[in-house]
Amino acid sequence: MKKSKNILTDKEMELVSLLMQDCKSTNDIQAKLKRLFAGTI
Repeated sequence: MKKSKNILTDKEMELVSLLMQDCKSTNDIQAKLKRLFAGTI
């Protein structure tokens, strides 16, 4: 059986959980990522 490439590592899961904190929708997550990469967080 072929192993799925969609399995996240523990570090990736930790990042996802941190990103999802205080977010109610995918739009909230996208806004947080945009602020993060713009250097405003």
